[in-house]
Amino acid sequence: MKIDIVELKLHKLCEVEIPGNDKYIYGIEQAAKIFEELIGGNNIEYVGMLCMDNTNKLVNYSIVSIGNLANVIVPVAQIIKTALLSNASKIIIGHNHPSTVLKITNSDINMTKKIGFIAKNFEIELIDSIIVNANEAISIREYVGEKYDKR
Repeated sequence: MKIDIVELKLHKLCEVEIPGNDKYIYGIEQAAKIFEELIGGNNIEYVGMLCMDNTNKLVNYSIVSIGNLANVIVPVAQIIKTALLSNASKIIIGHNHPSTVLKITNSDINMTKKIGFIAKNFEIELIDSIIVNANEAISIREYVGEKYDKR
């Protein structure tokens, strides 16, 4: 009997220029600029993710889901898989609102808490979840005022 031998690995699609010169992400200001640049102006919803090491050094960026005008399905397993393959100990999630209205919904809060709770089980810290348009951002962590790893 024969079986396939497989391996999982990340594949670099391309390289993009991001705002700023520092590869370290310390807060919403730096992360928001990246999300605004990469997904903020899109006319459908995108979910992106920044992966960082334990010193907050940016490891990579990934689009984890593409939705439609009104919503996007957030594949938590894909987020965790990408973080693990990136050797990330910290992540920041960002998604855009094509309407440009930066209103945090209950769905946004619940999904953020779910991601944080599951990530914690893999020793990955969800630093923040950010909603962006082309020019502005809002932090779900600041809005909720708590850590996401509680359920």
